[in-house]
Order: sequence, then structure tokens, then C-alpha cells
Amino acid sequence: MPARMRRAFAAALCLFAVAAAPASAAQPDCTGRGVPVNKISIQEFTFAGVLGTATGDTARARLRQVFGYLRDTGYRNIELYTLNGLPAAEVRALLDEYGLKASARHVNVGSPESPVDISSILAENRVLGIKDFGSGATPRGYTTAAQWVAYAKYIDALGEQARKAGQTLMVHNHNHEFESSYADTMAYDILLANTDPRNVEFQVDLYWSTRGLGVAEGATSIAQADDLSAELVRRLGNRAQLFHVKDMSTTIPAPGVSTSPFPGRIEIVGAGGIDFPSIFAASKGPMKYYAIEHDPRNDATFDPWVAAKAGFDYLSCVTY
Repeated sequence: MPARMRRAFAAALCLFAVAAAPASAAQPDCTGRGVPVNKISIQEFTFAGVLGTATGDTARARLRQVFGYLRDTGYRNIELYTLNGLPAAEVRALLDEYGLKASARHVNVGSPESPVDISSILAENRVLGIKDFGSGATPRGYTTAAQWVAYAKYIDALGEQARKAGQTLMVHNHNHEFESSYADTMAYDILLANTDPRNVEFQVDLYWSTRGLGVAEGATSIAQADDLSAELVRRLGNRAQLFHVKDMSTTIPAPGVSTSPFPGRIEIVGAGGIDFPSIFAASKGPMKYYAIEHDPRNDATFDPWVAAKAGFDYLSCVTY
């Protein structure tokens, strides 16, 4: 069966499971198929609208709500982006209570213009049990290749310190690293060329890579664009160690970008058009985690609980 047909079949199964089952229902019956549960994770940012900027007892209550739902849905991992002002030791205790592992972490690692104290981040990571970490975004204001080279060298130096501490610094992409080019060299390739594979790994966000590469190459459909994501993953090889699994709508254009179906806005995994099986199959490296993520939308139709359940069911059943 062709990859796109397999993906459509898996998506249909998963959407049926979400519609037919109540929240936090049992895992789908996909024994022996899909991504192993110990490699399925979810980026906490999916629940940013729930967690907000709460602190203290409110933060504790909301984290318990999220952690409990994820555990009951079948997740065993979560990728953090905020501690909501709580000490790392307390967040670790909550994770342990709900049987969850912090698979990775998004945390500000700064830039040459605004460096951070990496030692304090490494110390928090040790408490949280985190091995892989990095900023949720690269700088958006750079306009020259020299700035990207300086940034690459900066994170490479941080990555060396992390490696010596038993941790790994990662780069998470959006679309601008692919859409920004200097003398025909993408910013993303500048980061690759100026970082040591021992010090810096790459977390490929599949929505943003599909969107960015597609726009850069003049793609007119998701089918053309996600082929570019598959080729990127193939080219990265062992440097691609983590995925953000995030789908793209086939009908709703991204605001301010397009009036055609491509590029569409972020969609619940399995309900969009990205051919995840072909991209997963292209990965020849030791992928550590497949993390579901859905950036919160400013509309009443987005439900993070539904997005989390659909994503888990999709990854549990997908074949590639």
C-alpha cells in the first residue's frame, strides 16, 4: 500500500477512535504497530492555554490536571516548556507521582547578544531528569549570514558544556530558518555547518519544516512540501534525534501567508495532510522521541485535550 494510502487509513482509524471514545479512554488496539509508547511524548505548550502564567497552588492544580489526563490517555512522557514558577524538584515530584518522564525541555538558552547562565539550566535539568534541551525558537531578527554563524558557534559552545555534563543541546526549527537564505545557503544549513554533531542535535518540527521548505521551494501543495521534509530528515541522519509531530490543515490557509490551501494552519495530528509515514520512514537515525505538539490557537474551536488524545492514538497506530 502506498505511503499516502497507509497514512489516510491510519488517520481514519485514529479519528474514529477519538470520536467513539470518551476523554482519557484506553489506548487504541494497535499492538505491535505504531510508535512504541516509550517514544511517544507531547510538548507541554499544547496546554499553554490551560497552564497560562499561573503560579503557586493554581499552577500545581493545573499541572495535576494536565499530568493526570496525559497518564490516563496513555502518555508516559512529556516535553516541558515551563515550570510555572515552581521549583524543579517540585515539578519532578509531580512527574513521578503521575508516572511521567520529562523527555526533553524547551528553555531559553540565549544568544551571543543575550547569553544565559548555562550552569543553572544544566542543574535544573539534572533535577528534572532531562537529557535533551534547547530553546523553543532560534532568533528571528537576524539579517546576515555572519549573525547566524555567530549564533551557531554560541550554541555549539553551550552544547559542549552540556555534553560534558551528560546532556545534549538541541535546535528546534520554525519556518524562518528555511526561508532565510544568504548566497543560496539557508540559515538552517549554516547552523548545521557550524555546529559539532557531538555538541548539537536537531529536533525537527514537521509542521514548520514542511511550511518553511515548501515556501522556500515554491511548493503549491502539502504533498510537494512534506516530500521536502522527508528529504531533510534523510539528509540529517543521526543529527535528527527528536520530532515534533504537528499536522497542517488542507483547507485553511495560514493567516497572512496564503489564500490557497498551502500552507495551511496547524491542525490536530491525523486530521491534516502531512504524510508522516513517509517522513518517519526517511529517518535513519536513532529517533529518541516523537512529541505531539499543537500550538494553541486563538479561537474557541481548539481543544488541547482532544489534540492530545488524537495525537497519541495516531502515533500508536501509524505504520511506516
